[in-house]
Amino acid sequence: MVWFTVQLDDKPGALARMAAALADKSINITAIVGIAEDTDGALMLATSDPAGTRSAFKAMSLAFEEHDPDAGMTLDDMSRATGLADRGMGAG
Repeated sequence: MVWFTVQLDDKPGALARMAAALADKSINITAIVGIAEDTDGALMLATSDPAGTRSAFKAMSLAFEEHDPDAGMTLDDMSRATGLADRGMGAG
């Protein structure tokens, strides 16, 4: 499983647009976790088709990071990877 971390715009429908871009390619979101505070946040997800997910995100100009599935990423790791820990938004 490949994990993707994205930071969505703080606008209504941003999450829906991302999900629709995946659905248009028949890609299922198989795992998802989010962290947010006020308007800052990040979403981490895994899908049924990593290559298709990359393609969908690139087509919609959505910046993303990929994470090694064997690295055992935690919520604290996620907050550090997205820069949220620098603003005091870690999991612990």
